[in-house]
Amino acid sequence: MNHLTQPPHAGDAERRLDRRQLFRLGGLTVTTAALVAACGGTESPGIGRVGVAPTTTDLPDGSVDDVVLLRTAASIQHTMIDLYGELRSAAPSSASALIDLLIADHTADAEALNSAVAELGGEPFECGNPRLEELTVPAILGAINGDGAVAPSDDPARDALNTMFAMETYIAESHQAFVPMLSAPALRQAAITIGGEAARHAAVLALEITGRPDGYLEIEAPAEPPQIPTAYALSSLYGQLGGQTLVVGAQDEVGQRQNIALASPSFNTFVYEFTDGTC
Repeated sequence: MNHLTQPPHAGDAERRLDRRQLFRLGGLTVTTAALVAACGGTESPGIGRVGVAPTTTDLPDGSVDDVVLLRTAASIQHTMIDLYGELRSAAPSSASALIDLLIADHTADAEALNSAVAELGGEPFECGNPRLEELTVPAILGAINGDGAVAPSDDPARDALNTMFAMETYIAESHQAFVPMLSAPALRQAAITIGGEAARHAAVLALEITGRPDGYLEIEAPAEPPQIPTAYALSSLYGQLGGQTLVVGAQDEVGQRQNIALASPSFNTFVYEFTDGTC
């Protein structure tokens, strides 16, 4: 009788039984733990994470009120002051006096708007509009002056005047849109007054761009719109709010120029009370 055929000892049976009981006990423990985890009463309202959860910071209040609208309007005025100063060298010499007038008007408007901000208990904003300064202005100046990847404009004087025309139209549209958003009649009157001034600026710039005809001209519309939109002193019967596209710069390898959208007003251009300026 060898060790394979001999009957097992009682001690071996006990050891095997103990081992089976151990496996059962281990399975029962795992199952019980899973049930406790699934049915337990402890709940976490947070999102499940792996590792150490970082601290969170509540977003500041981004409500739009009179102070925010006036700070936004003041910031746009400051952007125009700086931008027109940059465009002066590219603009034709015949527009020098007009640029001086535009800068003086925008300076006065910025001061008046910030005065109203202070009267309402807000913090005046003395810098350019952060959104315009970050995206729009660099795109315009890069298309006109060239930025390494983009060739300089084939007609800087044309682009400088068209830029100022588009920006004055942008200001007129923005202030017209602010009128129903402002709560006080005096603030609404101030907004539409500044908007009307910008519309007159745009009309003068349109005449500088296209010339001064002797009277009304009957011009047949082209079959295809021009690549660079025509500047009109009176572009429509009523003020528009739909925004516009500024086309500047030299043509690229496929004949296209830089297209810059000017939407007014845009919520990402609003200067909230927590917005910091860099100037």
